[in-house]
Amino acid sequence: MAKISLGRGIDSLYGDEKKDEPANNIPIRAIRPNPYQPRKAFVLEALEELTASIKRHGLLHPIIVVQKGPDYTIVSGERRFRAAEALGWTEIPAIIKDLTDQDLLEIALVENLKRSDLNPVEIATGMKRLSDEFHWTQENLSDYIGFKRSTVANYLRLLDLHPETCDALVTGTITFGHAKVLSALDTSDQAGWTKEIIAKEWSVRALEERLARKRRAKILPDESTQEWAKENSQSLERTLSCRAKIVKKKKGWKVELNFNKMDELENMITRLSENLEPKKEGFLHEE
Repeated sequence: MAKISLGRGIDSLYGDEKKDEPANNIPIRAIRPNPYQPRKAFVLEALEELTASIKRHGLLHPIIVVQKGPDYTIVSGERRFRAAEALGWTEIPAIIKDLTDQDLLEIALVENLKRSDLNPVEIATGMKRLSDEFHWTQENLSDYIGFKRSTVANYLRLLDLHPETCDALVTGTITFGHAKVLSALDTSDQAGWTKEIIAKEWSVRALEERLARKRRAKILPDESTQEWAKENSQSLERTLSCRAKIVKKKKGWKVELNFNKMDELENMITRLSENLEPKKEGFLHEE
């Protein structure tokens, strides 16, 4: 993962590392999770390990909170807070900071990015919140988080994935690399390819090769089809004395006929009617 460039929010959180800030014991019941916390899933096994460690060794680092009225909002240390709750603690050591809502979101996002705690969709959601709520551009996100702009764009595209593909990414069934490739496809095609990736355990490279092979397979018939359409468009133009174009649509075909004057259109309709009617009568006569 790219190195994080710590911004104003993180600096205000930690300040000078040489100075030890006093911690106060605050009541567990007065603590609220950070509403800007981008991480939505906490791995139960990891949380249980942390709880056991705190039970054995105590809390080595206090949590960090901001006071809002009589309550406190967690800035850093939600897993430690949850572990303390599980142990039945009524109080927990905390350092109280003076931070804005933007600081809370910045810190929650960057702290989790630093520790690789977020899945790719949660990272993308956190970026989107920074963009929507604080009007950050992709360039701002790139400068602050330390990702290339192309990487930021790739993350944000994950939010437009097909729900099945998005779920597979969240659960780790497919990787960020797979999702990045799939995001370039139509949403309607993504679910099918996702199932193929899972069933056949394709690597990202294998997926790219199969997509390239499928594209090449489509190009060959398209070239011959275009030539056929061109030849038959010219044939229609000679027969009907008008500009004609045959177009291959996603489903079926379309024939376009263009006339400069109404008289030309009427003449074409007359000729077509005269040519069709005898054939119909002859067919009925043979019956």
